[in-house]
Amino acid sequence: MRRAFAFLISCSLILCTNMLAQISPGELTLSHQQLEGMDNCTKCHTIGKALSNDNCLSCHKEIQTRISQKKGFHAPLKDKQCVECHKEHHGRNFVMVRFDTKAFNHAQVGFSLEGKHATLKCEQCHNKNKIVAKDVVPFSANRMSPIYLGLSPECLACHKDEHRGQFKKECLQCHTMNGWKPAVKFLHDNAQFKLIGAHTKVQCGQCHKKTWENGATTQFIHLEFGSCKSCHQDPHKGKFKQKCEQCHTPESWHQLKTAQFNHGATQFPLKGKHANLKCEQCHQKNAKLKNASGELGFHITKFQKCSQCHADAHAKQFAKRKDGGMCESCHNEQGFSPSLFSLTDHEKNRFTLTGAHGAIPCAKCHVDGKVSAKSTKIFQWNENITCLTCHKDIHAGQFAKKMTSGCETCHTTEAWQTLKFSHDKTAFPLKGKHQTIQCAQCHKQKNNVVQYVGLATQCNVCHEDQHNKQFETNNGTQCQRCHVEDGWKKLLFDHNTQAKFALTGKHSNVACEKCHKEKIVQQKKVIQYKPLGTACIDCHPAG
Repeated sequence: MRRAFAFLISCSLILCTNMLAQISPGELTLSHQQLEGMDNCTKCHTIGKALSNDNCLSCHKEIQTRISQKKGFHAPLKDKQCVECHKEHHGRNFVMVRFDTKAFNHAQVGFSLEGKHATLKCEQCHNKNKIVAKDVVPFSANRMSPIYLGLSPECLACHKDEHRGQFKKECLQCHTMNGWKPAVKFLHDNAQFKLIGAHTKVQCGQCHKKTWENGATTQFIHLEFGSCKSCHQDPHKGKFKQKCEQCHTPESWHQLKTAQFNHGATQFPLKGKHANLKCEQCHQKNAKLKNASGELGFHITKFQKCSQCHADAHAKQFAKRKDGGMCESCHNEQGFSPSLFSLTDHEKNRFTLTGAHGAIPCAKCHVDGKVSAKSTKIFQWNENITCLTCHKDIHAGQFAKKMTSGCETCHTTEAWQTLKFSHDKTAFPLKGKHQTIQCAQCHKQKNNVVQYVGLATQCNVCHEDQHNKQFETNNGTQCQRCHVEDGWKKLLFDHNTQAKFALTGKHSNVACEKCHKEKIVQQKKVIQYKPLGTACIDCHPAG
């Protein structure tokens, strides 16, 4: 008896082993060994279907993230099945990821190995200490060891910032991948201090000293260069109050501007367009100022106010201002136009420039450019300023009575197309599919004006009656009794309460078209809903 029982147990074990061998094609790899066993099959396999990438990516979320971001090696392969490259059930020691680092084209992941990067070994960059991606950092050491994800393409992710945050620009704007030095892409012309003349021959270290962090870092920013004295000693020992550049040039200290009079030494330095004037345009010759040779001398002109040389082009419009209408409030020596009067200054007036108004040339609003002593219109607005002062009402007065706040009820100064309008506040709130319709499909042009006010809201105004007036009453066709805005085919109609013939028994399973058939009415196909007979013989003539 015991021998028979032992025999049965042995046979059962053999059968179970054979069945398991038939179901599983082989052992899983070490990385997937926790999924071994029949209870875990559906974690990877979908019953009755082929392997799905969704199952793989439900665990490998880091790959899923990069595919969705269209980054990394797998992004172009999103339509390819994982199993085509990564096989399983070949034993514990089978290598699923066959990655040839020597033949791999690094440009496929969006970061080409150029210059000195091309000579690096993979592990010099790809190691767990440099991983910054939040979806990779938490990985276990077991899973982290073969991974190549999680690095940042930023230079400072791998390299120390030798400039200690002095520059906010990308490293590659000055450097190349062939080496940090020299910074071949750097142009001093892009700096605040451009190198011209003899400055182009000076070595960088003569101006940029190693001063930061105990001399470990070269200082490139915050250097003082407001005047020549920032770098050069004054050989004149303060005898001259003028700036160095009034006599000298960057070409050489010995190259002097001695050929012209140094007006900067006077009480009225020549700036801007004044520097281009001929002397006699301001200094008229005076017969009373003759020299020994009989040459006429120049009259010394008063210069306390601009008006002593220039006429008031604004016809005293600004005379009542606190500064008395000083020209310097809006102009400088660079020219009368453009004015220095800014948007901030305009905010102090009664019409603040906001949105698109800030980009409008002054002359678009301040018209009548012929200014004379009698003309004061150019900068003055006497009427109440509204949108219609400058803009035409393209709605032809449709909203005159409805919009008490004027154009601002719907529009903003950013742009006419930027609207604050809400259709929910009208007599016809937009619901369902009405929300997806373009405005112009309902609001048509009439006499070159788009109609917004007074439009009818009945369904048949916009929609054709597909039922050929079968449901028309004295009050018209009430489409909303059966239909909703979400779509014509989504019905509220109940055959048992709204029709004369309630659907009971097997009638409740009959398709609509079995009873309601198409017929031709005025060369148009129409489904007949009424009148239909309700007697049995009307549908069952066989009795």
